[in-house]
Amino acid sequence: MKKTLLTLTLVFIFFQGYGTIWTVNNSGFTFTPATITITVGDSVNFVVASIHNPTEVSQSTWNANGNTPLPGFTLPLGGGMVLPADLTVGTHYYVCSNHAGSAMKGTIIVQNISGINSVVKSSVSIYPNPSNGIFFLNSNDVRFSKSISINVFNVLGEKIYFAENANGLSSTLLDLSNVTKGVYFVRINSGENNFSQRIMIE
Repeated sequence: MKKTLLTLTLVFIFFQGYGTIWTVNNSGFTFTPATITITVGDSVNFVVASIHNPTEVSQSTWNANGNTPLPGFTLPLGGGMVLPADLTVGTHYYVCSNHAGSAMKGTIIVQNISGINSVVKSSVSIYPNPSNGIFFLNSNDVRFSKSISINVFNVLGEKIYFAENANGLSSTLLDLSNVTKGVYFVRINSGENNFSQRIMIE
């Protein structure tokens, strides 16, 4: 289990980059939304009931309401995060493995990204890291000198913190001292410019 979690964390760090996290829920035996269109680098977080397990299948299996899995993503009961490594360009067909016969299925359409600026990590500092939950964020990059938003996610892709700062990212305090110890991901957005980094609370 620890090895799996570490692997997922490392993959998340490497591929998460500057993408968006999309959420798919369920309404009874239907995925909501049933079809989403995302871009390369995005992740999809399935927040579903504990009887549902989203599983990637081939188009023919999907059409037949079958549940034979592909080597792509297979999530446990209750869902979880599908990382960019499993979301290559094209259409990904998935079903609830337990309820495919009832046509509980959906699609994820992944498109190439264009026109989005990423920001090199050296332009933003988050320190100390690891820490006891108190982090300082700083940047002299003009792309982060105006209004920004700060989001913090856990390894399951659940948002645990959100803040906006109209004055940019100069000497900003991030207080996560009331958060459980572990690995988290900070995403900073300033218009089209995005920055993402792993942090650790000890």
